[in-house]
Amino acid sequence: MTEEAKSQRSFFSFLRMGLKNKLIAIVIGVGTVPLILAMIFSYVQGNKSLTQVIGASFQALAYETSTKIDLLMKEEIHEITHLTSHPTLVLWVTQQNKYLEQIPVSEIDQEIRKQSQAWNDRSSQPLSPIANRASQVLKGFLKTDPFASENTLALFITNTKGLLVSSVNFHPSYTNTQLTSWKKIMTGELKTYIGPLVRNKKTERFTFELAVPILNHEGQVAGVLHRIYIAKDFFINALETITFGETGHVMLIDSNGVVLTCPILPTGHQLADAELVKAVTVPSTAWAETQGDGHGSEDISIIGYSPLEKTSQYTLASTNQRWFTFAWQASDELFAPTESLLSWVLGAGLFSVFLIVIMGSLAANKIVRPIRQVQSAAQSIGRGDTVEPLDIKTGDEIESLAEEINTMSGLLQKTFSGLESQVEAKTQEVIYLKKYTDSILMSVPEVILIFNSELEIEYANAAFGHLTHWKSSEYLGHGLNDAPSEYREAWDLLTKELTKYQWGIERKPVQSADNTPYQAKDPLAPSGENSSKESQTTVTLGSQVFAYKFFDVVLEEEKGRRIGMIMKNITEEKRLLDQLTQADKLSGLGTLAAGIAHEMNNPLYSIMGFTEAIMEEKQISKIQSLAQKVLDRSKHMASVILNLSGYVRSNDKDGMKEVDVNERLEAATEMALMASYTDGIDLEKKFNPVSSIQAKPEEIQQVFLNIISNAVQAMEGKGKLTLSSEENNDFIVVHIQDTGPGIPPEYISKVFDPFFTTKQQGEGTGLGLNIVHRVVKQNGGDIKIESEPGEGTTFVISFPVNGK
Repeated sequence: MTEEAKSQRSFFSFLRMGLKNKLIAIVIGVGTVPLILAMIFSYVQGNKSLTQVIGASFQALAYETSTKIDLLMKEEIHEITHLTSHPTLVLWVTQQNKYLEQIPVSEIDQEIRKQSQAWNDRSSQPLSPIANRASQVLKGFLKTDPFASENTLALFITNTKGLLVSSVNFHPSYTNTQLTSWKKIMTGELKTYIGPLVRNKKTERFTFELAVPILNHEGQVAGVLHRIYIAKDFFINALETITFGETGHVMLIDSNGVVLTCPILPTGHQLADAELVKAVTVPSTAWAETQGDGHGSEDISIIGYSPLEKTSQYTLASTNQRWFTFAWQASDELFAPTESLLSWVLGAGLFSVFLIVIMGSLAANKIVRPIRQVQSAAQSIGRGDTVEPLDIKTGDEIESLAEEINTMSGLLQKTFSGLESQVEAKTQEVIYLKKYTDSILMSVPEVILIFNSELEIEYANAAFGHLTHWKSSEYLGHGLNDAPSEYREAWDLLTKELTKYQWGIERKPVQSADNTPYQAKDPLAPSGENSSKESQTTVTLGSQVFAYKFFDVVLEEEKGRRIGMIMKNITEEKRLLDQLTQADKLSGLGTLAAGIAHEMNNPLYSIMGFTEAIMEEKQISKIQSLAQKVLDRSKHMASVILNLSGYVRSNDKDGMKEVDVNERLEAATEMALMASYTDGIDLEKKFNPVSSIQAKPEEIQQVFLNIISNAVQAMEGKGKLTLSSEENNDFIVVHIQDTGPGIPPEYISKVFDPFFTTKQQGEGTGLGLNIVHRVVKQNGGDIKIESEPGEGTTFVISFPVNGK
């Protein structure tokens, strides 16, 4: 049996329990659940508080210990630094450097080998590193502190060549250029060096090094004083006395989790838990609750830790490591108070549950007896039997219930008698409303469709039947792609758009069945804030153009999503708007023709002059030169005429082509400037190589011409016009910027509305920018306006790259 089946069986068993047993169970549940929650809360809070107290204590202990060791290291650095200023040491190391300088370069290696061999043979001649005046000073320094002699493995001096000049014993090597301490101090990189923990090969003990420079009388580094400490012996007095409980203690580790000293773990031990090391080696004093304690246990443990702030400044510069103190106690000893608290809480809880069970049983007996009397009377009423009035005197809600049952018994028959007639009346009302709604929808001239979650037609009004010549029995339960094949492309397009709407995909302007995208808009609609952007996506069925829109249908009684679609015939509206567009183009022909006549006048005069010269000229070379000039002027005139014919030509005659945006922008600029009769425009072009777009060339040229003409008119023939183009993220972006007076903020949202113009009557139709907006949108592009009063205006037009 599955767990779910067992749960259901337990639930139904509870429902079949008698009222008395249920009341006892509820009393136990009501009494024990808060008790258990309170116990859990008390335990959790107590454990949390205890954990915080222990953590804070460990943190304070770790900080106190780190401060103590910091002071110890500070004192060591001070003493050894003070020792470097001893006159005997400074004089001796200076003399040794000069002695080496006097030896010829060719003999220096031989001298070093000789001295090294003598040192390796344990020679104790008067001038050997262990028997000179400087070594006596070093030995005297160690004798002043017996503890220093015990924890010092070596104390020696090296000169500028890394050679041993003085030592208290034979432990160091004669040549020490390989020492990191000598390199960093001699190069001036460090003034105090504290090395990492390393295992000494000779003694097999772990040591660390402290080194400082010896300066001569000129303040220059003349040598290095090295002191090698036995780590365990050096830190023993600072750490091993700090213990608490049976297992609690403080240990010292480095950033890599290597133990420098610990009462339990051996020096040099690598903590295996990398996560634990990462948690406790941060540059701040704190405590943490970790999984594992670094001493072999994987139990949860509380650890306090603190960096040696002063000492770590030296170790970080020397070895890129920090030193940390680490306060710890075994988990079983640490959490013993918590386990004791849990035992007391469990004992008190079990005793409380026992008392609740006894009290619940007594209370249930007193409550159940009158309820059973009410139950018996209710069963009799359900069977239609005559029921004697209940006589229950409990003085509570059960008594009130008995009185209500007595009243209900008398009124029940009266209520049943009028119920059937009310149900019949409501049923007839619902039927009438359904017929009324169906009649309204069937009378609407627009096509209305409702689709179910499978995108099958669930409802269609009469207009859909008239359009498709489909009967309701034929289209119900079918999709649009099953519609008559007469308009197959249109039905397939609508099916795709319906699927996108169902999945929440943003619908972009699409092309209708005749490959002519069209955005319909009511030109007489109020020009509200977003009026220029309200458009309907259209589809063509034969010679008719329909605007369509999807919407969600919400039925509270039924589950599952339904989608509605409305189709409105806008064929006449499209025809009128296309006529208005062509009329707007022709309205500017007068001004444009005059500008073109002016533009063509000069080349005509030139052609006439060059022709007369050709007739009189005898030399063939000059005749060819003059003929070439005639040809150039003729090409210029042909270009002007070609631009004019492209502007006037109706868009319906040409199909979609690959369009060079820079070429259309150049042609539109020439036409706009010719029509302006001015040479006061400072024109700046920043055309970048761009990909082609798929569009009608005349429409793209008309977009640029309308915007540039408005810019020239706004500047009143004087100002700067900047044109630029670039390709960015699969879009061609064109900027057209003027230095005119700008557009007032209250007009920004209206400039694309049809018939909106700020010009005087007769100077403009108000359709230019509406046509621009419509052409840009139907080609999948976008247009934005950036304008500040007095600062000029910038139009930003973007088109998708061909095929993107």
